[in-house]
Amino acid sequence: MNRDTLEKIMARLDRMDPDELRSLFLRLASDKGLLQDVFDALRDGLILFDADGRPRFANKAAVAIYGRPLRELVKEPFERLVGGTCSWKELCGSGVAITRDLHVNYPESKHYNFLMSPVADGMEYLLLVRDDTERVEQGEESAEAEQMNLLSFMASAVAHEIGNPLNSLGLNLQLMQRKLAKMGQSEQEKLAPLLEGALAETRRLDTLLHQFLKSMRPSQLQREPVRINELINHVLDVLAPEIAPRGIAVHQAYCEDLPELSVDSNQIFQVFYNLIRNAYQSIPGEQGGVYIQTDYNDTDVRIIISDNGTGISHEVMGSMYEAFRSTKKKGNGLGLLIVRRIIKDHGGTLGIASKEGTGTSITITLPRADRVVRLLPA
Repeated sequence: MNRDTLEKIMARLDRMDPDELRSLFLRLASDKGLLQDVFDALRDGLILFDADGRPRFANKAAVAIYGRPLRELVKEPFERLVGGTCSWKELCGSGVAITRDLHVNYPESKHYNFLMSPVADGMEYLLLVRDDTERVEQGEESAEAEQMNLLSFMASAVAHEIGNPLNSLGLNLQLMQRKLAKMGQSEQEKLAPLLEGALAETRRLDTLLHQFLKSMRPSQLQREPVRINELINHVLDVLAPEIAPRGIAVHQAYCEDLPELSVDSNQIFQVFYNLIRNAYQSIPGEQGGVYIQTDYNDTDVRIIISDNGTGISHEVMGSMYEAFRSTKKKGNGLGLLIVRRIIKDHGGTLGIASKEGTGTSITITLPRADRVVRLLPA
């Protein structure tokens, strides 16, 4: 029963006779019972939060996941029910859809995926809680590894076809540089900068090609102490030739006393490279900006990369991590899949918040050595 129908009924309540009221209440009870049966048949947990962030509906799957009835869940704040992955204050009224992963260690290892989608003009939210534990235990990671192996093979083949002509191009440019050194001073002054620029670009392409192959090939993490702020700056230096012509501003808000992390610097470089590149490529004009923020708490280091680009629709959010699914016209859909695998291998989490036409914000958390156990409310 839609809102218009309910408003018409409310306006007529004082003029209804007892038989009409009885018929109306029976109909409402029937509708509610049908919807309750439908929602209770779902395997995923559903919780509807009102405008104040309080649960006002939960299906049987949600009650089973949390191990508590609705009358007890309503006493818990929104933040505890989503394992601290986001806050109601930043969500309410924003119209943003958010997906988050959470790994719970106690009393048993569980993997959950949260999808928070706005309803009622963004003032209320529907939380979809998916228990991914069974799929993980039955070989989801094996299937993903097989898929990554296939992608790695394809990437190696493509890289080989690109690498050979790129190497040939570099050698020919070096030969031209030697011949230029034997020419007159005026010719050298005119041609040397152009030739050096071409050589620099071939070296940059070769570096990017090797970094891409390293990220695609599953390998044991080569951990080392890394200063995240410096690594992000290195990525920005590499991407500067692409960013500058677009006229897009990059805003950095770094935490100066950010602790070092023990990570694979090459792989985390690829994470930042992909996400920052996605951010500025989503901005259609020259008035947009990319915002990079770092901070930390007692358990994690957090990196937020956001933009005011085209954003992602609610429908696309559910298939963000599928290979060959991309929001870009010429995208291959592999970048985010690679990023997610690298972050998971490091024991971190990846969260995406986006609103179509407004922009996207991606939050990366990487664990510190003294990370504490995170729990769902008991």
